[in-house]
Amino acid sequence: MVSYTAIVWTLIAGIATGLGAIPIYFKKEFSKKSLDVGLGFSAGVMLVASFLSLIIPSVSEAKEVYTYNVGLPLILISLFTGYLFIIFIHDILPHEHLIKHTDMKHRKKMSRVALIVLAISLHNFPEGLAVGVGFGSGDEGNGIALALAIALQNMPEGLVVAFGLLSEGASKHKAFAMALLSGLVEPVAAAIGFISSSVTHYSLPIALSFAGGTMLFVICQEMLPELFREGHEKHATLGVIVGVMSMLAIDYYF
Repeated sequence: MVSYTAIVWTLIAGIATGLGAIPIYFKKEFSKKSLDVGLGFSAGVMLVASFLSLIIPSVSEAKEVYTYNVGLPLILISLFTGYLFIIFIHDILPHEHLIKHTDMKHRKKMSRVALIVLAISLHNFPEGLAVGVGFGSGDEGNGIALALAIALQNMPEGLVVAFGLLSEGASKHKAFAMALLSGLVEPVAAAIGFISSSVTHYSLPIALSFAGGTMLFVICQEMLPELFREGHEKHATLGVIVGVMSMLAIDYYF
């Protein structure tokens, strides 16, 4: 059964993208260096979370429920399947990146603003999936740690998305609304993740490693290319290190 805590933290993670966009009402622009620090922070948090809260626990759970010869191949296949799944979604869904050119050709006639919102929604789906799997594992502390990590890394992303939409001619109200709505895909994905991991204890290692594979795709395909494209490597790397430290602290206390 879904707990009240799981619902609250899942919603917090989902609306954090909108919360991160609030500064657009008080400041006209932020330097690209500061935005890269924020994105680096997001990447660092996600990188550590994908291992500490998903992949490593999947290995531990597999040792408990599967035989030695079955467990490892199963979680490795599940991780790779998660990667392939998000690639499939990534390739069929029209989207546009904020900085780099689009890495796919789409025939649908959509505005760049709509394509950017679709891109960030695609980005947020694996994060919501991970939160749902975290709570579905029955370890509430792990679920809270994942939800808190996702919420923290969503906030700088929300700011970047909002400014990107402003640069495309969107109003402040529309930029904020789109940033908020793009994060609300996470509770939906979380429900899918929760169900997939809680049906039976045999499904938990599979769901954990699957979610880990989807998050690794987002980090490598969606975040790192954006992060180091503008030549602010030192600032971006500082953000990554702070993100890694933050997630280690979250995992330590939860």
